[in-house]
Amino acid sequence: MSLSSAAAGVPFDAGDAPAIDDASTAPSAMQLVFEACGAALHRYFAVRTGDMHLADDLMQQLWLAARGGGGAIPATRLEFWLRAVAKNLLRSHWRARRRRPEHVPMPDPELAVELAGRLVAHELPADELARREVRDQLLLALTELPAAEQELLIGCYFEQRSHAELAGRLGISERAVEGRLYRARQALREQLASVA
Repeated sequence: MSLSSAAAGVPFDAGDAPAIDDASTAPSAMQLVFEACGAALHRYFAVRTGDMHLADDLMQQLWLAARGGGGAIPATRLEFWLRAVAKNLLRSHWRARRRRPEHVPMPDPELAVELAGRLVAHELPADELARREVRDQLLLALTELPAAEQELLIGCYFEQRSHAELAGRLGISERAVEGRLYRARQALREQLASVA
C-alpha cells in the first residue's frame, strides 16, 4: 500500500500540533496523553476542515475541554475520550456554521468498502491514489485510527521510513514493527469497511 501520494496538503509532522503550555510542574495523565496524540488529533481536524487555522482553533478548544474534564476516566481510555470530544467539537462547529463547506471531504461508503477490499494487497496503483476521492477516503479512515497506529502507518508509507528506523524510533524490534504494521493496516481496512 503506497499511501505517500495521498498526503497532499495534510500535515503529518508531530510538530504541526499546537504545543501545550501548562504552568504545573508535574504533567497530568491528561496532558501526557494529549501531547502523545496531539498530532493525530490535529490531523483529524485538518483533514475534516481543510483549514489549518481552524484545526489549530479546534485543538485549543479540545485542550480547554480536556483540562476541564476527563478526570474520572482511566488513563488507558483518555485518547478515546479525547477523540469523542474532538468529534463533538467538530459537529458543533459545523452546526454553528449551518453547513459544511463543499471542499470538505465526506465519507463515500461505496468507495470506502471497495478500497477496504483492495487494500489486502500492499499497493494501490498510483493512478488510483491520484484521484482526490480515493485520497479523501484513505485520509478520513486513517485519521480515525488511534495515534499509535496513525504514526506507524505515516512513518512507513508517508515518510518512507524503514522497519529498522521505525524500530529504533519506537524502541522495539523490527519483528514487532512488522506485527504492529500488519495490525495497523488491518485497522485501516476495517475503518474503511465500517463506513458503509
